[in-house]
Amino acid sequence: MNTASLAGEVMVPFFGATLCIAPAITRPTVPFGVRVPAEQAGATIIRRERHAYYWRTAALGVGAAITAVLLQGHGSWWLSRIILLLLVAADLGCYWLARNKITAAKRAEDWYAGYRQVIATDTSWRTDPPRFPVRWLIPAVAVIAATVIVGVIRYPDLPARLTIGFAGNGPGSGHSRGTPKSVVSAFGIVVGQLYVTLLWTGLMVLVYRSRPDIEASDPAASTRRYRRFLAACTRAVLTLLALVNLSLLLAALRTWQVYRLSGFGSALPVLPFAVGLLIFATTAVRTGQGGFRLSAGRAGYGPAAGTDRDDDRYWKAGLIYLNRDDPAILVGARFGVGWTFNVANPMAWLVIAGMVAVPVGLAAIFVAAGR
Repeated sequence: MNTASLAGEVMVPFFGATLCIAPAITRPTVPFGVRVPAEQAGATIIRRERHAYYWRTAALGVGAAITAVLLQGHGSWWLSRIILLLLVAADLGCYWLARNKITAAKRAEDWYAGYRQVIATDTSWRTDPPRFPVRWLIPAVAVIAATVIVGVIRYPDLPARLTIGFAGNGPGSGHSRGTPKSVVSAFGIVVGQLYVTLLWTGLMVLVYRSRPDIEASDPAASTRRYRRFLAACTRAVLTLLALVNLSLLLAALRTWQVYRLSGFGSALPVLPFAVGLLIFATTAVRTGQGGFRLSAGRAGYGPAAGTDRDDDRYWKAGLIYLNRDDPAILVGARFGVGWTFNVANPMAWLVIAGMVAVPVGLAAIFVAAGR
């Protein structure tokens, strides 16, 4: 048993459960990425395809999770990753099947006939923008600081060769290897902590600068819900960051020979990460995409004389947003909870390039240093 395979086995049921419940936390007016009028959100075809998707993805998720557990210790550390990729591909196939049937019904019955399509905005987002909750970032930074302090103290007493990575004792632990002691090999995990923290903090700051998802039926109320949704998701992400850093700290402590655990004890570094995923998933279920499950507080200004614009032409497969006329870099996702890039915006590709270039550069440095 090793921590790498355990982390993979955590991800298999997590993604299986997340993809299974995604329709329940997606706005009712965009089932499977298809924009529909609010009056059609309860259409028979949508209910039928949603139930069919639940059953199909639940069966796939349970089967993948059982397979990952049964094969644990009988293959390489990347075996669970292959199972995860196959699960995601199969679930996307279920999504595509449901989407195609709903799209066909929408076109055949002309669901938008007679509706006045509008785009709503709320000026309060500019006059009173939400503030990024910096204090929630303190735990993640504190864990990094603790990792550095412990590493500096332990470094002089470390052996000439270190067993690095997330592997533990037992079958499948061939992922670990001895590497010469150096600052790079000893503190590589700290670099990982910094990268993850800076990456997700930067993305959330970018989200705060993006426009909210506003419903044309009641812009004021939906803006208040989105504020609560954004605050809750940011706290969940920053909590997850702190727990990911804690998992990396526990892995570093094992590399630095502060403790040694085998068997099920090797799962210790994975536990904070798993708790963070659970917190984030719970928040997503409670809020729903854009906060549609949340209360808006005081009453809005009443329904508007129109419905949200049918913008399906800008969404490829309901998952990829491509709109050259939209200056936004990030927009709210249409399946599940979160945000996605506007791939028609060159600035979005600069951000994506930076996200890819940093780990590639760090990997090259580690390889050059013998890591």
